[in-house]
Amino acid sequence: MNLSSEKKRKSFLDPPTSYSQPKCYTKTKDVVKSVQCYELVNFLLSQQRPDISVCDEVTGRCVEISSSDELVISEISGSEVFISVKEGDRVKRGDRLGYIITGKGEVRGLRSDVEGFVVLVYEVPTSRPSEVLVFIKKGGGGSE
Repeated sequence: MNLSSEKKRKSFLDPPTSYSQPKCYTKTKDVVKSVQCYELVNFLLSQQRPDISVCDEVTGRCVEISSSDELVISEISGSEVFISVKEGDRVKRGDRLGYIITGKGEVRGLRSDVEGFVVLVYEVPTSRPSEVLVFIKKGGGGSE
């Protein structure tokens, strides 16, 4: 195997950069801490949450949420769940969040009830049927 084909093979095996996971941060008393995004679920559900930032480095969009911001949680469940939004996306009332396939095999589209920015898309790991929580910051507050 020559060097150029080995390089091609290696680059083929590298994870794609355009599908990177978002970066998540918490901020308490001017200390910014990087956290795994799945850890944010507990912060987002608590009454006294710290300031949180979720950034998509590929698109350069960040959503910041403070303890005073209103947060809406859309619970989506079905035999199969397909989400069409990601962290940092701006959604309007009526925009499609995703699709589900029901136990009877029917396909249903799910739409947003609010206008705002998607803070976090969290797939509940052990749930059957599949369940996804989409956290939306109501109103403005994202950046591009």
